[in-house]
Amino acid sequence: MKDVLEYVKRIGVGAIVLFLVLMMGVTFSRQPLDQILSILTGGTQYGSFDGEEVTQEEYGRTLQSCRDRFAQFGQVPDFFLNGCLQNGLQELYVLPKIASRMGVDVTSAEMEKKLVEAAREIAAQDSSTFEDDRMSVRDAYTRLVGMAPVSFRRRATSAQNAQQTIMSVNASPSLVEAATLARETKINLRIIRFTQTSLLGRFDDRVQVSEQDLQKEYDAWKKEDPSIPPLDKNKGQVMDRVRTKKKQDLLASAKEHLARLKPEEGLGAVSEATGIAAQTAPPVALEALSQVTVPGGPAANLASGDFFSDLAKYKPGERRFYGPYQDGEATIYLEIQGIQKVPMSAKDAESMKQEVAARVREQFYRYLVRTESERGDFRFHKIEDQAQQAPPQGQ
Repeated sequence: MKDVLEYVKRIGVGAIVLFLVLMMGVTFSRQPLDQILSILTGGTQYGSFDGEEVTQEEYGRTLQSCRDRFAQFGQVPDFFLNGCLQNGLQELYVLPKIASRMGVDVTSAEMEKKLVEAAREIAAQDSSTFEDDRMSVRDAYTRLVGMAPVSFRRRATSAQNAQQTIMSVNASPSLVEAATLARETKINLRIIRFTQTSLLGRFDDRVQVSEQDLQKEYDAWKKEDPSIPPLDKNKGQVMDRVRTKKKQDLLASAKEHLARLKPEEGLGAVSEATGIAAQTAPPVALEALSQVTVPGGPAANLASGDFFSDLAKYKPGERRFYGPYQDGEATIYLEIQGIQKVPMSAKDAESMKQEVAARVREQFYRYLVRTESERGDFRFHKIEDQAQQAPPQGQ
């Protein structure tokens, strides 16, 4: 034994693990290598949370539930299965911990008591003619536990209690008021939006190329690369180089012009500098500023701190432009033509109240699950493309 220990020390634990993997390859042949290594090195095979291992039975039961849920859609990407699996395991492991912190969790003793009561009801409802054929409380209890063990029922019930507690949260009146105002407030906008590519495209008709321009560009190119063909055989490429440079010069000039503009000059000055006419957008609610409809183009995203800051400075009746704002690759200048409040009906106001409350509950739920998962270092084994076999499901 002493010789064996000395040998292990000399060659290292990693080599021993690799050796065991090779020796037991037949036994583990249906399991991915990362699972085998995890088992041999004391890691978790199915997942873990807060120092507790995810059991084979609950992993398998959750995975099968996910597959049953997606069965109607045929073969689905692993991404969807993994998302469902993560949510299901978080309900069984993370939510019960949240329930415990809320004081609404269920103990094993309480769960067993409920099962005994359910078993008594089942036995009492058995109307078999002969007494020997009637189900006993013990048999009913055994059947219930066989369908789902006490540990699973305790987790599921605790998770349900946590969800019900979270779903009882109501939005504050001030939040409902703010959300209502954001929907009732409509803004009228005129917008100019462009990308560098679209702006370059507008300069096509403004570019004039002379023979002198071609010869000058060719001579400069020839100095860089003496091997290029003669101008008369390479005129197309030389023309493209000249036009590109001229459009780049026009673009730089337009940017300099825009940078010198003062907001008081109005949106017309921006249109003159870019050659792009302003578009009138349909009235947009404050809550929908991330999807502003722009005629003839994709929706614009104005939900930025810069725009909200400018909006707070708006004075009715003034004519000026605001911007520039960046929306991905696009640059936006705009004019605020007016802001009005369109009160909603009592029915819509009540619907709004319910909608805000639902949003608050959803965000609160996600926050609790995310932060608790991070605290307890929640992990789970993801389904792989090559192996979609569920781990053996417990009885």
